[in-house]
Amino acid sequence: METFSLSTRTLTLKGISNTQSAFGAPHDKVVVALHGWQDNAASFTPLMEALGPDVPMFALDWPGHGLSDWRSPDAHYYFIDYVDDLQQVLAKCRAKEIHLVGHSMGAMVASLYTACFAEQINSLTLIEGVGLVCASPEESTELLKRALVQRMRAPKLRVYDSAQDLIARRLAVSDFDEAIATKLMQRNIQTTAAGVTLRTDPRIKHYSAFRYSPDQAHALLADINLPTLLIKGISGYQLVRDNETDFSRHYNNLRVESVVGGHHCHMENAQLCARLIGAHLHQNGAI
Repeated sequence: METFSLSTRTLTLKGISNTQSAFGAPHDKVVVALHGWQDNAASFTPLMEALGPDVPMFALDWPGHGLSDWRSPDAHYYFIDYVDDLQQVLAKCRAKEIHLVGHSMGAMVASLYTACFAEQINSLTLIEGVGLVCASPEESTELLKRALVQRMRAPKLRVYDSAQDLIARRLAVSDFDEAIATKLMQRNIQTTAAGVTLRTDPRIKHYSAFRYSPDQAHALLADINLPTLLIKGISGYQLVRDNETDFSRHYNNLRVESVVGGHHCHMENAQLCARLIGAHLHQNGAI
């Protein structure tokens, strides 16, 4: 099978305005891939290679992740701002049809964006992410307090002796193997005079100062009528299974598939995920 370089289909957000000029052209249809929290566009490399060059999939790096710029010093990383980032990217898309594929946080961003602008999207694929992360109204004060206290601390960019040290640290908190950790971290590591550091903005780990209440989240996602595919890893996150139970009624054209793998099942089991996603995209006119 012919393969291609991920770099030819990657959107790095440099203040949003400088996304890849080829985005949406010469393709009439594009598939936009949205990665999860603390990941980067490389999380879609195995899937893109398995789908092949005939599927016009573009993967972006969220601000503060991968090769994209960090938000300005006076900004923070609110979930809703990722939805705005996506809107600004898609506003520059010249394709006639847009299909969204989101993993984890990226799936939640895709869901909320689609709920707001369904007329702009042709199909939705969710990988290990559905609904929204919520907090009860009673938790609001404590969430805000923790966030404000954490923001008072100056973010520290830790320096490591080698890239392997960072890969080992990612492995220690992940459910995948070293090959996947290496693929992800290669796009997220930089070498400086002092040593090796992460490219990600340390502020992305700050506590969220705000989360939607369950009532707000259900109201926001009340009627998503687009064809939607949800792929779950058999050993994936419990939150995904809980949210499927809680939110699936809002996706009015939902198909659910389970595959062997964990939270990054689209990397661990790329061939099967590609077959499922490829069939979904084909059925809905993307290819």
